[in-house]
Amino acid sequence: MKKGYYVHFGGGKTSGVAKKIAMQTAEFEKYFSMEEVLVRDVERSLPKRLIGLLPQMSIERAYGEALARIVEPDFLYIRRAVADKKYVSFLREIKRRYPACKIIVEVFTYPYNRDDFGKWNTWPFYFKELLYRGHLKESVDRFVTYSRDEAIFGVACIRTMNGVDIAAIRPVEKTQREPGVIHLLAVANFQRHHGYERILQGLHAYRGERTFRVHLVGEGPEYERYRRLSEKWKLSGQVIFYGKKTGEELERLYERADIALASFGMYKLGLDSISTLKTSEYLAKGLPIIAGCRERALEAGDPAYYRRFPNDKSPVDMARVADFYDELCRQNTGALTGRIRAFAERMVSMEAVLGPVVTYIKSSAKD
Repeated sequence: MKKGYYVHFGGGKTSGVAKKIAMQTAEFEKYFSMEEVLVRDVERSLPKRLIGLLPQMSIERAYGEALARIVEPDFLYIRRAVADKKYVSFLREIKRRYPACKIIVEVFTYPYNRDDFGKWNTWPFYFKELLYRGHLKESVDRFVTYSRDEAIFGVACIRTMNGVDIAAIRPVEKTQREPGVIHLLAVANFQRHHGYERILQGLHAYRGERTFRVHLVGEGPEYERYRRLSEKWKLSGQVIFYGKKTGEELERLYERADIALASFGMYKLGLDSISTLKTSEYLAKGLPIIAGCRERALEAGDPAYYRRFPNDKSPVDMARVADFYDELCRQNTGALTGRIRAFAERMVSMEAVLGPVVTYIKSSAKD
C-alpha cells in the first residue's frame, strides 16, 4: 500500500478547515496508508517577527520537526501556505531525499491574491509570494484546484471541486412550507466574500407583498457589520441572528429553510467561479440554493434548484427570489430534496471530488 502524508500549516484552527482535512484524510485512507503532519509555527520575539516580514525572510515554522516525521513517502498532499524561502526549501528537501515522491498542493482558492493579501497588513506576505512562488514548479508535481485553470505557476492542475462526507450529513425532512413566509438560511463564519449585505440591501429595497425571514447562523468578522446594517435599515423583524449553532439546534434551523444562501461577495476577490465547502453541504442537506457567482457544482446541476444573481455589489432582487420560491412550491418538496441529495452524491461526495487525485497518485507514485 502506498504511503502518503497530509501536510498542513495550522489551517485546522478553524472548524471548517479542520473538518475538511479530516474528511479528505479519511477518504485517502481508503486507498493509502496516511499520516497527518502539522508544520507548526514557532514562537519568536517581536524583533525577530518584524525582521521576518522582509521579503527574503521566512515565516518561522518547525520544518525540521515535520521532515523527521516524513519517512519514505510515496506522495505528499499539502494544503497551500504562503510561499517563502523556507517553504520552498522544505519542498526541495523532500524531493532531494525522496525523488520519486509526488508532491501535490491543494490551492483551495485561485486566484488568491485578493483573498489572502487584500488587507494592508498582509502585504509583506504578498511580496514573499511574488519572490518565491515561481520556484514551486521545481518541486510541485500537481496543483489541485477548484478553478478551471489547467496550469498554475507553470504546474499542471488536477481540477476538481470542494467535497463533503455525504453520509455524515443528515438531509432535511421538510414536507411542507410555511404559508406566506419565505425562509432563507446562511450558515457560515461570516467573511467579506460572503457578501450578505447584498441580501440585507435587497430586503431594504423590496416593496413587494412577500414576507421574508433571513436566518444568519454563525459568527466571524462580518457578523457585527450585518447586525449594524440590519438595525440601520430596520430589518429586525426580518433578519434573525443566532450566533454559532451546532447539533440539533442547527438541524432545526436547516429544517425551517426554504432556500440556502451561498456566497454573494466573490467579486471582492476578483473571482467569477468558485467551489465552496458550504455549498456542497447545502446540496448534501437537499436544499435549493441562490448564489452571487458561478458555483462549479451547481453549474452542472438542475436550474430547478439553483438561481444565480449578478457577481457585483448590487442588492439582491428579492422579487426574483420570490419567483424562484414559487417555482419550488410547484414541485414536490420531498422529491426535490431527494433529487438534490442524489446530485450531491454524484458531484460533491469525497469519493467523487478526490477521485481524480487518487487516480493520479495510483498511476504516478512509485510502487
